[in-house]
Amino acid sequence: MNSAFTQSLPNLADYRRELSDSGATVPLPRVPFSPAGLLGILPAPPAARRGWPWDVQTEPFAAATERWPLISVVTPSYMQGEFLEETIRSVLLQNYPNLEYVVMDGGSTDASPSIIEKYRPWLSFARIARDRGQGHAINLGFSLASPEGLRGWLNSDDFYLPNCFRGVAEEAKKGGDIFYGDGLLLTQASGQIQYELANFASARYVKYAGLVKSHATFWTARNHQPIWEEQYCSIDYELWIRMLPGARARYIPWPLGLVRHHGGAKTFSAAAKKRWEEDAVRNGLAHPELYRGRPWLDLEHRAVQRVARWWRGRGAAARADAVRIQCRWQAPILPEC
Repeated sequence: MNSAFTQSLPNLADYRRELSDSGATVPLPRVPFSPAGLLGILPAPPAARRGWPWDVQTEPFAAATERWPLISVVTPSYMQGEFLEETIRSVLLQNYPNLEYVVMDGGSTDASPSIIEKYRPWLSFARIARDRGQGHAINLGFSLASPEGLRGWLNSDDFYLPNCFRGVAEEAKKGGDIFYGDGLLLTQASGQIQYELANFASARYVKYAGLVKSHATFWTARNHQPIWEEQYCSIDYELWIRMLPGARARYIPWPLGLVRHHGGAKTFSAAAKKRWEEDAVRNGLAHPELYRGRPWLDLEHRAVQRVARWWRGRGAAARADAVRIQCRWQAPILPEC
């Protein structure tokens, strides 16, 4: 790894002091918890919105807070008012009893600020102010997180699925550093939802994009590293390059989150093509050891992933149907494309 690159990563303690000096409460308050769940306490959903996460909640936790590991979630947001409320509700309606939730908005001028204010009583911290981009917003949010438990970030156009936090917490009790699962892909224009199986996550294959999905991945606070803020698109890809080596990754055979395919999403946007290419060049300079030509590793990676996806695909149809029923969605969840 390029030493100049490692020196360019931000010190999150500096961000923590900056936010604390400007009024952030440290340590963060936990999201309010109710044994009956938050569905009857949160603001009513917009008219005609049905199913998860509008009028459905995860089965409430009856156990004491101390039994469950802390989960800290950060949502970076900018001009996603069309989707942000769905994102926020999917976190809060997990009804998780030991949760920190931070929303960092980069100064949106759409409906986002009003949505954030609407849910502020249930947020550990929210900030609406200009930032230096998605990576900076995520780093700011995690700088406030407690130095324990589990962490994950959820973009403001994606959302978690029912029982996500419960499944991750149960798996974390068995040990490990990174916890990842399957996901769903929603094509906004058509409304179609497709099942996406997780790849086999291994440090051996970190050079290959799409190894894990940020909307379906959590990790321990001790394993956390800051986002490289110079990256515009592949911020999660580069993060896994640093976090997976030496970590024990545990696969959860269940869809944890949903990613949305729409015109403004960087992952699917033709307009972001040049930014992706620029990120790739920076990755090559920062991690030159990964970009040596190794055709045999390419073949091995493809073979391993085919076997892993075949193995994990057994029962995927039943899992998809179970999630659809939990979410009270009428449309089927299609097999992986």
